[in-house]
Amino acid sequence: MLQNKAAWWPWTLAALLCYLVVAVFGRLYPLVLGSLWWGASAYALWAALALGAIARRWPKWTAYGWRPATILLGALLSALAIFVRNDAPSRLLIDSWMTALIGIAVVTIIARFVPAALARRWFGGESSHGHSAHPPR
Repeated sequence: MLQNKAAWWPWTLAALLCYLVVAVFGRLYPLVLGSLWWGASAYALWAALALGAIARRWPKWTAYGWRPATILLGALLSALAIFVRNDAPSRLLIDSWMTALIGIAVVTIIARFVPAALARRWFGGESSHGHSAHPPR
């Protein structure tokens, strides 16, 4: 358990850096309809890192807590990064946010079906209760 607690820092730092890159590039480059899926992919990467960080930081939550926490945090952070823009039409901002949410949701859905060995690496191995880190179905 102590190893899991220490291992959450690199995942959290990587998720934070990923979010900052997505937010900064989102501000620097104009939002066009064709680039929405790049944003979804970037938020999917963020979600994978954030899910790993959350699972390692709070192993007792299990997958039933990690996935909703990732979705909620992702929804809030993506809304913050996207809606602070005031140079794009509102329909494009909403489309951008929805595709970001799709990217986040896809990762949390995939997390249910990864092989046990990959789940142990992604979620930090064994939880404090000795249960496998493989997410329940």
